[in-house]
Amino acid sequence: MQLFSILPIILIFVPLALLLSFAPYLTRETISFGVTVSQYNYYTPVLRKLRRTFATVSLIGNGLIILACLYVPRSANEESTAMITGVCTMIFIVYWAALHILFHFKMKKIKETLTTVESSPRVKIDTTFRQNKLTYSNYWFLVHIAIIVAIAIITILNYNALPNVIPMKYDLQGHVTSSVPKTYLSVLAINLVQLGIIALMMLMNWSIKTSKQQLTPSNPAQFAADHIRFRRKWSLFTIITGLLLTILFAFIQINMFVPNQVLLTVISLITSVAILLGVILLSLTGRQGGGKIRNHQEDRERSKEQPVNDDDYWKLGFIYFNANDPSFTVEKRYGIGWTINFARPLSWVLVLFIIAIVVLSRVLSQ
Repeated sequence: MQLFSILPIILIFVPLALLLSFAPYLTRETISFGVTVSQYNYYTPVLRKLRRTFATVSLIGNGLIILACLYVPRSANEESTAMITGVCTMIFIVYWAALHILFHFKMKKIKETLTTVESSPRVKIDTTFRQNKLTYSNYWFLVHIAIIVAIAIITILNYNALPNVIPMKYDLQGHVTSSVPKTYLSVLAINLVQLGIIALMMLMNWSIKTSKQQLTPSNPAQFAADHIRFRRKWSLFTIITGLLLTILFAFIQINMFVPNQVLLTVISLITSVAILLGVILLSLTGRQGGGKIRNHQEDRERSKEQPVNDDDYWKLGFIYFNANDPSFTVEKRYGIGWTINFARPLSWVLVLFIIAIVVLSRVLSQ
């Protein structure tokens, strides 16, 4: 395999495998594999062992998949290599999902044996939560849009200088593998994809702001303070990610005028790795909701109160479906970030929108 075909697998798949393997350590201390537990039970030996077992099995399985991705395409051509890498990616995702579901049902059985303390039916909530600045403004995305418009104008002004056939894809040796006739649509297609991505990023930032507030049976002030910091960090990361992707696509478009495939490949790799490392950094500096990452806790610090239990609305522990909840987005139960309420029609509109962006970028590159 060529160096540029190995690096993406190592620099992207390896950190992703580590992040997914240690995801149970990053969720809230009241959630174990998508099942609600008390903070006290989260740190019991049986659940700590369950997390270690998951991490071990996940690392071994993901490691074998990555090795297969590195070994199988050694003598394959460019097209076969891309197809094999895609298949390995699907296996990677399916393996993670199957492993999570397996441990989710294990956790449900274990929960029946855990000692629980019934908490008060009342919960405490910080009524000033929404008055705080929860995210950075979507106006920051005007910078991204300005870059997109500027590159589009430059492209239109230099339209006649472009060749009659526009290269759309290259192999790892820099040879053109796909091209399209020059039209205004083909040369501005990247800008359309960019605008779709920025619209999605703005929606994500809005979702971080409007996502429903989590409830807690105790210490609502500290709980809310941690959660506010958590939202603002991920809001900033969303804006920076959008800017990095905007710059990357700008380089792709400039490459039509001044071809430099090596530089473009390096920039693409750096951007992908930077975004992934950003996710890992944010995940390792605070668990879901802003709590501290720790695997030990003194008994006197553990709360035995049962948190709000909405397990019935979480299918398989990570798919939220609650028709009685008007919220569009909620915090993930597994890993870091947010997910959508699949019982809301708008969520399916979003899914179709994402699919449309992928299909559009695929069609325009043929």
